[in-house]
Amino acid sequence: MNYSLDNILQLENTPEFNMLDQQFNEFNPFKVLRVAKYEIRHSNVLAWLFDPNENHRLGSFFLRKVLMNLVTRADNDDKIDAFPYLSFAHASLSDIVVYREWSTNGHGAVDLLIEIPTLNIVLLIENKVHSVESTGQLARYLTSAKKHYPEWNILPVFLTLSGDTPSHDAYWMLTYEDVLHIIKQELTLNKATIANNIHDFLSYYVALLEERLVDDEKTMETALQLYQDYASAIHLLYANANPSKQKQVELRQAVKTLATLDNEIKHHLHLIYNRKYQTIDYIFKTGSDLVRQAFLEFVKEQGITTYSAHSRVPHFVMNDWLTGLEQMDQLKRYWLNYGLIIWFERKGSKRLKLYVEVGPIDYAERLPLLEALEAKNISFWKSGKQEGKKFTRIYTDTIDVSDWTNATIITNAMTSLLNTKAFHSVNTTVTKVLADLYTVRT
Repeated sequence: MNYSLDNILQLENTPEFNMLDQQFNEFNPFKVLRVAKYEIRHSNVLAWLFDPNENHRLGSFFLRKVLMNLVTRADNDDKIDAFPYLSFAHASLSDIVVYREWSTNGHGAVDLLIEIPTLNIVLLIENKVHSVESTGQLARYLTSAKKHYPEWNILPVFLTLSGDTPSHDAYWMLTYEDVLHIIKQELTLNKATIANNIHDFLSYYVALLEERLVDDEKTMETALQLYQDYASAIHLLYANANPSKQKQVELRQAVKTLATLDNEIKHHLHLIYNRKYQTIDYIFKTGSDLVRQAFLEFVKEQGITTYSAHSRVPHFVMNDWLTGLEQMDQLKRYWLNYGLIIWFERKGSKRLKLYVEVGPIDYAERLPLLEALEAKNISFWKSGKQEGKKFTRIYTDTIDVSDWTNATIITNAMTSLLNTKAFHSVNTTVTKVLADLYTVRT
């Protein structure tokens, strides 16, 4: 790889780079206030939304939708029977009290704690945007809340950007993608009744979350192409401005080159990076993400024809499922538009997880499918068959990945998850169930 300084100027002059940079630098007051980087500021926005008595004049819509989302999220299926969740849809939530940085008397502060007297529930939310949980943190918070509210039901929630699994089994999972969908739905359904200034405020927040969470295919492809064409320039700019990241494998040669440059040149590199850091960071993150590269090799090796190489959650369906899936209810905004999906997701620093899920197809079709799978010994939480349930996980498995900087190791991990006896059994069962249910349809 040629580490020429001219390459940096070539990168800056490409129309694709400048279009991407313009996209990342559209005006947003949340960026001006640097909300994106700090959990405390996200928590302030969420506390404002949770409180029905705040000046947004939207009542309890956000709290109600979050409670219902917690119940319908597949990760929480094993917990919902402990709560009277049907009341979440209609109970009065006007008397709640929202606390920020709720003190645990020497054991840290809970990001958000919400008293809901009508339901006799205390909602405890630990918010992780960039940081990771410290050892025993979740347990300490839950213990403190139970001690302070002995007569209440404590509903502890672990809120993260990408659905990280909490270390404590009692915690329910919630993601910022869930938050994004809730706010977007409210903006769409009630646009005529939301005050203009509130609508603008929430629209800016939505834009901020979308920038962090939504990997638009076109944007991602542009970034990948720029990375392939100008990797040396991206590496040099990124390594110079991020000393703490210089041990990454991709940056080794860039670090060696930096050692040969004088301080004035490094200063100019820093100035260039500071002007375009969001764009450079995105290109580096997208291009050096080996999960996508590993997945593309995986589907090639497996001969899988129907897939999406999403950078965070690459997903696919088995070839033998396609005949049945094509006859099922088609979904416009769910993965590959099929009612069954398989995907990989990196979980933390060590694990790769495989999921198989039945999606939000019409209940009249969903229930017979789930009952047929259940009859053939595919197990899932009983709530998965309830009307109104959108997502039902029918299989999960995890494997340790020893080196996330080696695409071959990641590909092998994906292959190993697919080659287990348990997955082969699920695959065979799903194939047979789809054939039994749909071969006679005209």
